[in-house]
Amino acid sequence: MPHIMPFKGIRYNLDLISAPGSVITPPYDVISPEDQDMLYNQNPYNIIRLEYGKSFSEDSSEDNRYTRTAKAFNNWLDQGILQVDKDSFYYCHEQTFKWQDQIFQRLGILAALKLEPYSSGVVLPHEKTMAGPKEDRFKLLKHTGANFSPIMTLFPDQEQLMAACREKVCVKEPVLDAYDYSGNRHRLWPVDDRDLSVKLTACLKDRPALIADGHHRYETALHYSQKVNLNRLPGAGYILTTLIAAEDPGLLMLPAHRLVSTQNNAQQTWLKTLIEKEFTFISRGLPGELKTQAFNQELESLAAKKRAIGFITEGRAGFLIPQRNIASTDLPLTILHERLLEPVLTAEKNNDDHPQAGSSQQKIQLTFTPDLAEAITAVLERKADNAFIIAPMPVAKVLERSRKGLIMPRKSTYFYPKLPVGLVLYHCELSQGDWVDGDSTGFNK
Repeated sequence: MPHIMPFKGIRYNLDLISAPGSVITPPYDVISPEDQDMLYNQNPYNIIRLEYGKSFSEDSSEDNRYTRTAKAFNNWLDQGILQVDKDSFYYCHEQTFKWQDQIFQRLGILAALKLEPYSSGVVLPHEKTMAGPKEDRFKLLKHTGANFSPIMTLFPDQEQLMAACREKVCVKEPVLDAYDYSGNRHRLWPVDDRDLSVKLTACLKDRPALIADGHHRYETALHYSQKVNLNRLPGAGYILTTLIAAEDPGLLMLPAHRLVSTQNNAQQTWLKTLIEKEFTFISRGLPGELKTQAFNQELESLAAKKRAIGFITEGRAGFLIPQRNIASTDLPLTILHERLLEPVLTAEKNNDDHPQAGSSQQKIQLTFTPDLAEAITAVLERKADNAFIIAPMPVAKVLERSRKGLIMPRKSTYFYPKLPVGLVLYHCELSQGDWVDGDSTGFNK
C-alpha cells in the first residue's frame, strides 16, 4: 500500500532571501519562454534556474541546462542559499488563490512517497503521458538527484487528518508566508507534532493514492529508482509529493479544453469531414454571442446524457453529439480523441498518405486551456481554428475510473492552480530521514 515518510526538506534560507515570493515558480510544464525570462530576471536565486533552466544554441554534452542546474544547485547549498533541515518533517502547505472572482484555499501535506509500479495498484494514474517530458525530467533527476517540484496526489481522508493539521499545525506561525507573481498566497509549516506525524505515515497504508498532477515526473522517478542501487541510496525510492484530501473544498479540478490550429485549407477540410462523419452538430449561434454560463450548464447536461462536446469555430458555436454507439464507460473527451484527434495526429506522426497531414513545418497544433472564455477568444482572434469544450468532471469520478484501470487521454484534467516550485525541495541523499515510529519503515531500515 502507499507509504509516505517525513524527510529532511531543503528550503531557502530566508535570512538571505528577503522576498521569498520572488524565488517561487510554477512547474516546468506551464512556463512559457516569456515566463522563463521574467522569472530569470525576478531574482538571481529564483528556482526557475533549477526547475527549468535555459538552453542555448552553443550547449554541449559538457555544458547544458542540466549540468548548469547541477552546478547552481550545489553552489546554492554551499553558499547557504538553500539549507537542509536538521530533522525529518512533513510540511503543511496552504495555498490561497482566486478563480473567477471566488477565493479558494487548499491544504496539502508535503511528504516523500514510495515509488511503486502502477501494476501494484498502490499509486494510480489517471491519464496518459508523453516521451518527451519524461526524457527531460530524467536528465534533470540524473544530474541533480533532486525533486524540485512536488507531484500532486489525492487520498480519501475519512479520518479527517487534514482537519487535525489545521487545528494542531496551521494555527502556529508559519516558517514561510509569501505571494507568488500570480498573487497566490503560500504558507508553510513543518509538522512538529510527533503523534500527528505517525498518523500521517499510517494514513495511506490501506488505500491507494491517485496522481492528480505529475504523471511524467512520477514515471521518471520510478525509472530512475530502477537504475540505482536502493540499498546504497534508499531515498531514490521516493518522490516528493503534496498529498491533498479528495474532499478538500479548495481542490479545484478544471476541464482541459482542446484548441486545434490547422496550417492550411486542406487540413481544415479534413477535420470538417471527420467531424461530420462522427458527430451531429447542434447549433447555439455565433461564438461572440455565447452566454458562457448557460452554455456550460447545457454542456454539462448533454455531456451526461449524450456524451456531448462543446464546439466553437469561425461563425459557429454549439455541441457535437457522437453518432455511433457509446459504451457506458466512455467519456466525451475519450470519444473526441478516439474518433477525431487521434486519427488526425497519428496520421501526421506516421506520415500517412494524407496530403492534409502537412509537412514537418505545417503540423496541426493542439494546445490546451481550462478557460472557456479564453477558448472563445482564441477562435475569435484566429489563434485557433477550432475549440473543443469539455464538461467538468467530479474528482470522485476520476478516482472511480482510476481504480478500475480506466486511463484518460493526456491533459485530461487541470487541477488549478499548479503546485508551486521552491517551497520545499527533496534530494535522494540529503533528504533521507531517520524517523522510525516503531510501526513503519524509515529510510535507514
